[in-house]
Amino acid sequence: MRIAQLSIMALTAGAVFLAGASALTAQPGGQERPPLYPLSAQDQEAANGSGCQVSFNAGRSTYVYVIDHDFMIKTHTGRTVCHISDEQFAALSNGSGVQSCQGLRLTIRETGPSVAHEASDSASAPATLTVEGRGRPWTVRGHWGTAC
Repeated sequence: MRIAQLSIMALTAGAVFLAGASALTAQPGGQERPPLYPLSAQDQEAANGSGCQVSFNAGRSTYVYVIDHDFMIKTHTGRTVCHISDEQFAALSNGSGVQSCQGLRLTIRETGPSVAHEASDSASAPATLTVEGRGRPWTVRGHWGTAC
């Protein structure tokens, strides 16, 4: 009888583990993977543009990198570069803007005061990045930054 009880406890623990593991990896709406992945330093170095740049970072990860007319993101299919107009670049540089790329609509919105760094001709501010277009909207808090 003792072995039967231990077997039932082990099976129950295994089932609870599997349920918990699947809940951690699954996202709402049945979407199993995030819409964006962090860009590596190698990804960002592959950009062809020069001049002013804008980025959105969450923690130590960069999710959006813009330089010149190149708007770069990374999805499950890999790095993608989409064209961006001067007006869209200016809006993103000012802390709010919308860009469509790879079938996704990305919105960056400044959520706190901007801090300018005159010596390096740059600025940064708390911001959110919202991605729409595949399943439920995905929002991450972080910082946008711009430098020229």
